[in-house]
Amino acid sequence: MATPASAPNPIKEAANIIAAEDDTDVFMYNAEIKRPYDRELFDLCGKRIRRKNVALILASEGGDPDAAYRIARCFQEHYDRFTCVIPGYCKSAGTIIAIGAHELMMSDAAELGPIDVQMSKRDELEEWQSGLTLTSAIRALHEHSFAAFEHFFLTTMQRSKKRVTFKTATDIAAKLTAGLFGPVFQHIDPMMVGESFRATSIALHYGVRLDMHSENLLEDSLDFLISKYPTHGFVIDRAEAENLFKRVKKPGKAYETLIDALEETAYDPLSGNAEIRSFLSDQREEEEDRHGDNEEANTGETVPRSQSRTLAPAAD
Repeated sequence: MATPASAPNPIKEAANIIAAEDDTDVFMYNAEIKRPYDRELFDLCGKRIRRKNVALILASEGGDPDAAYRIARCFQEHYDRFTCVIPGYCKSAGTIIAIGAHELMMSDAAELGPIDVQMSKRDELEEWQSGLTLTSAIRALHEHSFAAFEHFFLTTMQRSKKRVTFKTATDIAAKLTAGLFGPVFQHIDPMMVGESFRATSIALHYGVRLDMHSENLLEDSLDFLISKYPTHGFVIDRAEAENLFKRVKKPGKAYETLIDALEETAYDPLSGNAEIRSFLSDQREEEEDRHGDNEEANTGETVPRSQSRTLAPAAD
């Protein structure tokens, strides 16, 4: 049974308190990150009588890095200050969006993830694999092959009591290492290596451009996010994020109230018709508008019902 329109909406009430106190529009994005959602967001922000700042409540399993970049850019371009609030699960392309924020708020349950651009599996339709998989495999092969070469070389020199010359020992070690690892390296597809490099490059360039505006990444953090974590699902909690970002904090009381009102939708990524991509707070009243170039009120703040569900408290 639907809640009557006149009934109190704790989600909107909590969002409007934040809006009034901090001059901040509150937007929730709990959905896959993909096109054309980025264009929808630009339309919503462009038509809205905006406040000075924006807070994005973000939950997502990730998606398209191009769309993630556009979404972060949208908030950067339309607002003076962009805060990204992570109550729960937010991975991969979601981390790209977070890089674009001037500040992160992460609850105790929050977890970001490495920027791991997904690649299509060879000869598999609609199946994807982590871009970190090939990179990690090549790094492991490099380390093991070097260790094998070193072992063969040192063993040859020691057992010959240095009667074998340096050049001869090097040649022996090289041939043994090539014989052991050559067949493995032959199975590496150069096209897959190139695709992995391209995927990593995409994340790097988007991250650099977003951080030029937000200035929230610590030195070398972007490289760490892209290539230093071992798995796609690695948990980057608030304590870990503080080693990567300059401005990370726990949500204050007003934000905690909003997160509590949102319940599981703040924490767990949604899909399909359950996705949420909408402003939670009311827009600024026209007479309060501080942006003289934005005179058209937005009467359709949410995306179409077929693509987004309305946030309302359940009926008793």
